[in-house]
Amino acid sequence: MIVSRWTGAEVKALRIAALRMTQDEFAAQVGYEPPTIRKWEKATASRPVRGKSAHDLDSALARLSDQQAQRFRAAVADDSLAAGKPRIAREGDEVKRREFGVVLGTAIALPAVESAPIPSRIGIAEAHRLAANVEDIAQREQIVGGTALVQTAVDELERAKAVLETCAFDEQAGKAFMRAAGELATIAGWLAYDSEMHPLARRCYADAFALANQAGDEELTIHVCLNAAHQATTLSRSGHGNPHRALGLIGRARDLSRSRSPGRVHALMAIREAQAYGVLGDRTGFGRAVATAWRELDFAFEHESPEECPRWLRFVTTTEIRCHEARGIGDLGNLAKAATLSAGLALEQAGARNAANYRAGWAAALANAGDIEGATDQGLSVLTNLEREVSSTRTLKLLAPVRDAVEGHSDEFRQRFDDLAKGHTA
Repeated sequence: MIVSRWTGAEVKALRIAALRMTQDEFAAQVGYEPPTIRKWEKATASRPVRGKSAHDLDSALARLSDQQAQRFRAAVADDSLAAGKPRIAREGDEVKRREFGVVLGTAIALPAVESAPIPSRIGIAEAHRLAANVEDIAQREQIVGGTALVQTAVDELERAKAVLETCAFDEQAGKAFMRAAGELATIAGWLAYDSEMHPLARRCYADAFALANQAGDEELTIHVCLNAAHQATTLSRSGHGNPHRALGLIGRARDLSRSRSPGRVHALMAIREAQAYGVLGDRTGFGRAVATAWRELDFAFEHESPEECPRWLRFVTTTEIRCHEARGIGDLGNLAKAATLSAGLALEQAGARNAANYRAGWAAALANAGDIEGATDQGLSVLTNLEREVSSTRTLKLLAPVRDAVEGHSDEFRQRFDDLAKGHTA
């Protein structure tokens, strides 16, 4: 489910209708004091709950059971009817999961949320507000995953594009707004990719490339190139993408980065390149790219603090490089080594969404190597995250080899996986 903006109506629906808790009980569950809960329940559409508080409400919403989620949706719908607004619009039927054939989670648009009016002129303040919204979405994604947020980001992107089409602006404000809109298009593309909505991801990345070009922002272009390359390599594993296209996008990013000092951006380019070479079966290219990624990351540890990096590069850590090295080694056929490398991942370095994804990759590597018991243990821990906190179709798809391997061995894993694949429907 998606709540684009938390007002008192949504908070009360979550606490009273879904969870059936007192303010004191709800405060204890989400880790706040009762006065804070009372403040949240007075929030309006013009002054909604924001920042970490909104993140924690998102997490509480993502953990609802099917029955609790039904009560939440009904309460919000009843509130909307009382206010003379349309009923909740279900979007689940529009979000197809090709591999699973169903929706993971339920994306809904809450009618209590109204978009801010489009201004007649764009100023620096509007650009800063949009950039802050993008940062907020990016931080929330690290907690709850892409499936819970994709519609929010896409709606915000459509509004930003409408603003650029209809509003007046000077060069400075216009470029700043285009830059923020381009970052929004990039994160929307990533969220769509995480949700296995690949045509939508491609459209968002196309918007991001256009906005980066209009803003003259090379760093944004590099970011989009590397995200789009990652998608192309992932799709090539199932025959729906082209690793050579990924290499072309990485080459473009490298051309734009030649004047930059060694560091995380070069490490990310190298590991993206290694992924493509792994799919192509090019052991020499893979080994060379992995060595470059480690060398660049070592330099970053010595000379480039995370605080000096753009937000989108801060996830480039030892764990990220090792994860993709293990995946590439598996693509090259060394399944036992892939499982061993995956076992060494430092999951404490990662946020909730990334940690779930890393463990899913580890479980898949164990399944591919024939360790069904180990794959089941790791896979069950990932399913728990997907049931309670993280909403990511991509992470569930990573567990597909485990689902195949446990047939006849673990009814619990099979049933829980299948329940998630069928979606948390109303």
